[in-house]
Amino acid sequence: MELDIQKSKLSIRFFNHAFLSVVGEGYSFATDPWAIGPAFNTGWWLKYKTKQDWTKNLKKCSFIYISHNHPDHLHPLTLSKIEKNKPIIVPGFITDSTGNFMESLGFTNVIRLKFDQQYNLEGTSLVLAILKSGDFREDSGIYFSDSNFSCLFDVDSNMINFERLPQVDLYASSFAGGASGYPLMFENYNQDEQINISKKDKNFLKTKKIEYLKKIKPNFFLPYAGFFEEKLKRDTRIKKFNQKNSINDYKEFCKKNNINLLNVEKNDYFLFHNGKLKNSENINQKNYIDLKHDEYLNFYKKEYDKIDDKYIENYFINSLFKDNLILYIVLTNDDFLPINKFYLVNFSTKPINFKKLSNFDPLKVLNQSKNKVLILKIRKESFLNTIYNKLPWEDLSIGFQCKILRHPNEYNLKYWHHFTNIYITDKNVRVSSKCNSCIKLSEFFDQKTYQSIGKV
Repeated sequence: MELDIQKSKLSIRFFNHAFLSVVGEGYSFATDPWAIGPAFNTGWWLKYKTKQDWTKNLKKCSFIYISHNHPDHLHPLTLSKIEKNKPIIVPGFITDSTGNFMESLGFTNVIRLKFDQQYNLEGTSLVLAILKSGDFREDSGIYFSDSNFSCLFDVDSNMINFERLPQVDLYASSFAGGASGYPLMFENYNQDEQINISKKDKNFLKTKKIEYLKKIKPNFFLPYAGFFEEKLKRDTRIKKFNQKNSINDYKEFCKKNNINLLNVEKNDYFLFHNGKLKNSENINQKNYIDLKHDEYLNFYKKEYDKIDDKYIENYFINSLFKDNLILYIVLTNDDFLPINKFYLVNFSTKPINFKKLSNFDPLKVLNQSKNKVLILKIRKESFLNTIYNKLPWEDLSIGFQCKILRHPNEYNLKYWHHFTNIYITDKNVRVSSKCNSCIKLSEFFDQKTYQSIGKV
């Protein structure tokens, strides 16, 4: 279906998760395209299939905005279907984590925008600004306005713009929760404690989102960036206990406060004119062909089977990370049972001390160590994919690919920030490349889907 947008002031199309398309007079842009395949080492899967015209939409875009480097927003497989000279707008983080990542994927027109500055798209009435998350994380959102219509997409940023919130016509934000390995993957808590914490986190997100809606007072609220599920058999426990909000959980509040709730699970296209919603509908398109879940998992297991101990050693020693921390890595199978591969990394020594261990007793380690201790039980293929391809380590936690035991039971910001935002990509990781997962996975995807189409 070809939509006539010439008479409209602005239209918003929901494709999937945080993937939105905005069309105004003389321009169009997309946000955080994730359309196919898994994210976070097969821990996350799109809740719904993506309609087949997503590639056509991205090709027409004036630019694409990538909010941060998490793979449900910066998704290499999806981005592999886009021409490499496409203008890409990224937040100007001090570490340049998102810009570096995009350039490592081969994109040649990556534009870093400073925070809290307005930018005009030449030849149009579009004004935009990139707003930073107000906490320690490298997350961002985008504010934009076109004539008399303004929007804030805060994605999944905490305390966006340090809670200096503009009043806008449309507010789009994450709504579901459950987007973290905490607390379900943390062995410092028993199962009952994990479930209670998960419930509290879910309710806190809803409460915080309603607080923002009260401050922003939008005419429209579009919940997005929460349409993922745990779909592999090995993650059945996570799916069972990972609690999330639904769009309907916000229905009553929006109704009482005269906020038009835009439910993208019912309609995916919204047309606005002079600040009013003129049309909403569900675009009639077939779904894009994707691979089966097990095909992706089998690809990763085959691709990341060989363990190179020397590469692993050099990876950590060359990180130059310093902290009073001893890291223990236990490689595991799907069920987090050890496969007799244990590593010790002592970041308190100079140089960093790396050891292969023949056995490992976590209780003994915790009782005897005077250092901070972080024990990570990591699925083998997920660990190798992360270090061979210099990916952010938060991917392992957020994607439910590792169990975590820590002493003291405190978040080590220094460690996770270094290995998530600083020591990533070929530009910053000082070890030789083992493979290019993006290219190989894209080739695998194209081959399998071609075969599937050929059989139809």
